[in-house]
Amino acid sequence: MIIFEAKIREQTVRLFADLPLKNAAGAIMRVLADVSRKTNIFNNKFVLNFGWNFLFLTERNDSNGEKFWVVETADFNKNPAQDRTDNLTTALVVQNMQMEAVQVAKVKPENCTSRDTILVLKAALESNDIYMHRKEAAKDGDSGWYYGLLDDPDEENHVLADFESMPTYKLIAVCPDAMRVLQLPVGTVAVFNNKTLTALVDGEDNALSFTTEEERRRLGEKQRREFEAEVAAAKARAQAEANGQKPESAE
Repeated sequence: MIIFEAKIREQTVRLFADLPLKNAAGAIMRVLADVSRKTNIFNNKFVLNFGWNFLFLTERNDSNGEKFWVVETADFNKNPAQDRTDNLTTALVVQNMQMEAVQVAKVKPENCTSRDTILVLKAALESNDIYMHRKEAAKDGDSGWYYGLLDDPDEENHVLADFESMPTYKLIAVCPDAMRVLQLPVGTVAVFNNKTLTALVDGEDNALSFTTEEERRRLGEKQRREFEAEVAAAKARAQAEANGQKPESAE
């Protein structure tokens, strides 16, 4: 488990994850610091809607009895409406995916949370080749997204019982790659072959840019190498200081 730590208004805040998602963790810490200037976030009641995620701060004590605050989020492996986890790996991965999609597509994001619902054609849940289309939300809590079959021979004959409304977090188990497009604006259409994003267009049928699976893999490997180098350098500096040596310059 990797621990990300920050000092916010003299309070120690920690965030736990299984992956070196430094940029995503840093973004959360910066937002918490900004919000703390306007309201009290250290009361065990604070809730932050940060993009797709809902985040909470919970007071704890470490093995030495020192107080710190841990960032928690909904536990999508249990009942997200009731259960929380301090392992933010899934939350940070989704955050990275969605930020990247918005930036690469060069569009203005329109918020969609884990609690918002998506209209799903039940038959599409068992298919590898699907599409998603975002329309105007019909009501509060509706994301506007539709999840359907890419080639649907019964498209004109469906009845109400063929559809269901489900919270967006359930896409994690159904089609993880679909999570990346949820913040894209109304009008967006995304196509998935073998549950991998293969095409993306806006409301006027203009192609939008997106990173491929291979590009994401290479970027992830680069980020891990950079993180591991930073950790090794930090350990070396700490050891040098413990031995009474002057740390080497990073330049």
